[in-house]
Amino acid sequence: MNIFSRFALRSLARNRTRTVVSIFGIALSCALICAVLTSVVSMNTMLFERTAADEGTWQMEAAGLTQDGWNKIASDERVENHTEVVELGAVEMGEDNAADYGSWLFVKTMPQNPAGTKLITTPEITSGRAPEAPGEILLPHYLEGVELAPCGLSSTGTLELGSAVSFQLGERTLQFLGEAGSGYGVDNAGPIVGTSVAGTYFNADDVIEGYEPNLGTIDGTVVGFYRAYGFSSTRAFSGNGAYVYPEQDAVEQALADGSEATCVFSLVTMKNPQDATAFATELAEANDATEGTVTHNSLLRWQGVTGDADIWNTLYMIAAVLAVVIVVAGVSLVYNSFAISVAERTRMFGLLSSLGASKRQLRRSVLTEALLLAVVGIPVGLALGLLGCMIVFHFTGAGLASMFDVDTYGLTVRAVVSPTALALSAALALVTVLVSAWVPAIRASRVSAVDAIRQTKDVRLTRHTRRQLARANRRSKHAGGSVDTRFRGIAARLFGIPGFIAHRNLSRATSKGRVTVAALAVSVALLIVAGIIGNTLGYASGTALNTMDEVDLAVMVDATSAEASDGTLVREDGVVDAAAFQTALAALYEDARDIEGATPLGYHTSYIADVIVPASLVSNTSSQFFGTMLADGSWSGPAYVDFVDDATWRSYIEELGLSVQEFCDPAAPRAVALNQYDYSDGNTYGSYNPLKGTGDIQTFSYVRVEGMYGGGIVSDEAGEPRVWYNAPDGSEEFVPLSEGITDIDAITVGALAEHGPTGVTTHTNTLTLMLPASAIGLAHNMGIGTAGISFGTSGSGEVAAKAQEAFSQIAEAHPELDCAYNNAAQAKAQTRMMSDTIQTFIYCFTAITGLIAVANVFNTLTNSLILRRREFAVLKSIGMGDRAFRRMIAYECASYALRGFAIGFVLSCVVAVLMGNAMQQSFSTFTTSLPWPQVGISAGVVLAVILVSVAYALHRCRVASVVEALREDAI
Repeated sequence: MNIFSRFALRSLARNRTRTVVSIFGIALSCALICAVLTSVVSMNTMLFERTAADEGTWQMEAAGLTQDGWNKIASDERVENHTEVVELGAVEMGEDNAADYGSWLFVKTMPQNPAGTKLITTPEITSGRAPEAPGEILLPHYLEGVELAPCGLSSTGTLELGSAVSFQLGERTLQFLGEAGSGYGVDNAGPIVGTSVAGTYFNADDVIEGYEPNLGTIDGTVVGFYRAYGFSSTRAFSGNGAYVYPEQDAVEQALADGSEATCVFSLVTMKNPQDATAFATELAEANDATEGTVTHNSLLRWQGVTGDADIWNTLYMIAAVLAVVIVVAGVSLVYNSFAISVAERTRMFGLLSSLGASKRQLRRSVLTEALLLAVVGIPVGLALGLLGCMIVFHFTGAGLASMFDVDTYGLTVRAVVSPTALALSAALALVTVLVSAWVPAIRASRVSAVDAIRQTKDVRLTRHTRRQLARANRRSKHAGGSVDTRFRGIAARLFGIPGFIAHRNLSRATSKGRVTVAALAVSVALLIVAGIIGNTLGYASGTALNTMDEVDLAVMVDATSAEASDGTLVREDGVVDAAAFQTALAALYEDARDIEGATPLGYHTSYIADVIVPASLVSNTSSQFFGTMLADGSWSGPAYVDFVDDATWRSYIEELGLSVQEFCDPAAPRAVALNQYDYSDGNTYGSYNPLKGTGDIQTFSYVRVEGMYGGGIVSDEAGEPRVWYNAPDGSEEFVPLSEGITDIDAITVGALAEHGPTGVTTHTNTLTLMLPASAIGLAHNMGIGTAGISFGTSGSGEVAAKAQEAFSQIAEAHPELDCAYNNAAQAKAQTRMMSDTIQTFIYCFTAITGLIAVANVFNTLTNSLILRRREFAVLKSIGMGDRAFRRMIAYECASYALRGFAIGFVLSCVVAVLMGNAMQQSFSTFTTSLPWPQVGISAGVVLAVILVSVAYALHRCRVASVVEALREDAI
């Protein structure tokens, strides 16, 4: 160890407070980086494993491989693993079986995963097992226990495990009809071979299907049945298929037989996931995959290969802001500590320089201090980060499991210890420390020995101060050389001599003062930014995760068609009698009000009405919600009209602060229109306010036209409203509005609301009007939608289950009603767990960021004051008392606090704008705002930390006497 290393160790040992706080800050910064990276890696791993368990680890699929394509896959060095599925031909199921079991069955080879991989997930076996040897066959679940009419799949008796079956294979052809651009091709194009990729469900008027049984037969024994959905995440498993054990040369035979009906699918993983898209494109462009190629985007996104979805852009932008916040916090804490320390020790560095120390040696001395702090702080930070992640993941495991649905696949929630994440965290923390120490080290090495000893570089007068001194000198000359000894300025008038001295200290613009202000600004910004991030992520989770309302048990009610029904609820024309249905629903609700443990929340019926909303009610942005508007600015289309039981309606009106007398009058019913609708298109979240005022909304029925259906009201070329009728054969007719609508009525909307009554499920993307049950007469021109009764059980799924059982027994006495049940308590519990999990991560981030901010302020202020012991000793030696000394320090701290808060507030506003822009990528209605409670808390926290820091620093300064302080500085 050389002399400069010992010098660095001695410096750290002499100022233990600065050393401990600096290590604490480095550890917190490293812990935050490590926690963020570990959380990202853990969640990414969890999502990757879940997707792989559900869909397999394949990254690219090629359908309809040619010989060249097969050779390319087998020989390309970028390919890590691949497995093939061969479609051997189609089986015609016959007209007698088609209605129940589909027209076609495609025989394919069972995929075999390479050893140690799960390239593709095999179908779910419902009974038996998968084929494991030649001659074994796996059939769809819907054929188990079925005896088929004669067709291409022949067997003796009922299909079951052990049945001997025979497939007659052949080529299925498709001749598409229609005009160019119709989506079905043109009828002068020749027929194509219809493999499973082409699909099986076509309109007979659009496609002519043919079949030639020319590919031989396959005989075997049924060893299992699998759950067939008719669709899959892979093309290889699309369509209704039967699977056989593959022969060793099945791919070669299919490529060599000359028939397009024998199709080869290949599922591929690449050594580098980034190559998957390029490899798929190469195969497609060379026509080496005649049925096309697809990439496994749902898996590749977790391997760093993502698309341009808005939600991902938002996440990346938020992650970038978080990264900047973390790095700035760490740099600020460490930099301030070194900047103050080096600024105070410039005299010492000057002495070393005068004794022959080079600039490189001086820089190395400061950087050695930084490395020594990092050697202790970084391992502690990594350990804290990992421990924190493990604790958080342990306590939020249930929420994360619900959020990512990992329990279904036998996966566990865990914090993944990634060497890459740890190394990156350590590297970022080390870079943060070195960058923070580099600027002070450069500053110390560039001061000349004479200037350093005289400390002339530590004090620089501001321009304003220099102008004041120049004016004072001019006044002195005009006064005959006499010196004006009066103290000028607000500081001197308010605080006297202590204020004057403090103002002079501040006006000298020392580097220590600038560092203190910067530290306070960063700390204020960190505390406010933590609130901004909390509000932002809370809004995102609250919008994306619907936490539902108080309903724990929802009963869906309909008019029954059971034999026990007396038929009084359904009219002869098949339409439900609205008034009778409402009466029956009310009777059932009344009988079920006293179910033990369940709180009745009311009942409602929901009808679908065709309406015309006048232009006076339509808001300026409603076109995005309503769609096509009429020429006069009005809108016509379907709307929901909900009739709520009178007791619930009255409570709702009182909750909204509306007049009970006006809105509960059966003779003149007034509706409340829901005017906030959340929506999501999978990438973007937001909400609409389609209405801007109140008034009458017209309801009507379409005049019946033989063989046609009323499709809506549109504007013609002259801007006049007309009723559009269409028929199944594609013909259409437009008639004047007066001739196309009948049974006209009006609903008076008296108020707009952002939410519906308790227990009433509101619709997310359709205009909804709400009325009391006493206004059911307005439903005469509407069609019944849904009806329901709601109960609350304080979130208990067990109580909800018992209430459901009790309700079902009561419902038996009401045979005219048919009931279905939804125990919402469990789903709500899972949603709450997901929301709480997100909030836990937000709180952890806020807590660590707050600790960094507090440590920053404490470290900067205590060191800046402790290192001014010589200055304080001089002031006391010339007679400054304790009271005057405290007033001077109070003035300086007030100045630092005000300037730091102002700058930090501006910085937080910039971050708020950046976060707002990121959120608006995916949440179109998100508005940027500052968390004012957090601003107040930040001011209070910073003020408290300043008081504690000053008290501690002054206590340290009082320990040494004036003579000792002056002597220590002179040595």
